[in-house]
Amino acid sequence: MNYPYNYLQLPENCLLEKRIYKKLFYENTRMNATDKKWFTADIESITWMYTLKPELTVIKAFEEEHFSYEEITVVELEISSHSHLNRLSDIIHRSIPYPLLLIYRENETLFFSIADKRYNLADDQAATLMALWVTDGFTQAGLTAAQALFLQQLAYSKQPKIHLKAFYQSWIEAFRAYEVASITGEFMMETEAAKREARIEQLTEYRDTEQQLQELKTELKKQASFSEKVKLNMQIKTLENELKTISKTL
Repeated sequence: MNYPYNYLQLPENCLLEKRIYKKLFYENTRMNATDKKWFTADIESITWMYTLKPELTVIKAFEEEHFSYEEITVVELEISSHSHLNRLSDIIHRSIPYPLLLIYRENETLFFSIADKRYNLADDQAATLMALWVTDGFTQAGLTAAQALFLQQLAYSKQPKIHLKAFYQSWIEAFRAYEVASITGEFMMETEAAKREARIEQLTEYRDTEQQLQELKTELKKQASFSEKVKLNMQIKTLENELKTISKTL
């Protein structure tokens, strides 16, 4: 079994390996000119690799008001560039009405994406993304400790089998743990619900502070006034200290 499926260890009877043609996205997805340009240039091929559904597994479907967990789909995409993965992932997750795990393959490097999404009640042809994750690049020969633990955590055997939502949310927690690891250097799954909620709040605070910091640094580069530069540098130092404080709570 080739990388990364040797880590996922998905049931063989769930293997599909069905080609998805880009034409289907062009015809059924709202894209602007830039989206189409990136989709055409960056994506070489799209393959529906695995489908996890009740009749193929022991896992029940799950219905809720805004989303249906009838199956979970693993899609692999051969790409020529990873420059626009966030936008392309956004488009794909919105377009396919199933919980998705996207695996991008650029030569020997892999990128992974997952999304927490709901149906857009005002538009039944699209989904609303509550959160989107796209990892950095993974190379089999050069996996960091956090990357190896992340991949191991995605294994089929480690996911709850109560229903498909629980299974998929467990994958999402692995992505969230990897996001924390990108800050702290340590990959650790959170098992208690209260601690998971606290982690989400802390991550949100960290990312918001990080964005404010980036905006101030951008403003500093444009600033000509010495006194304003001093003021901005003080604000930047304050935010950098806040980031260090928040990172200790993650």
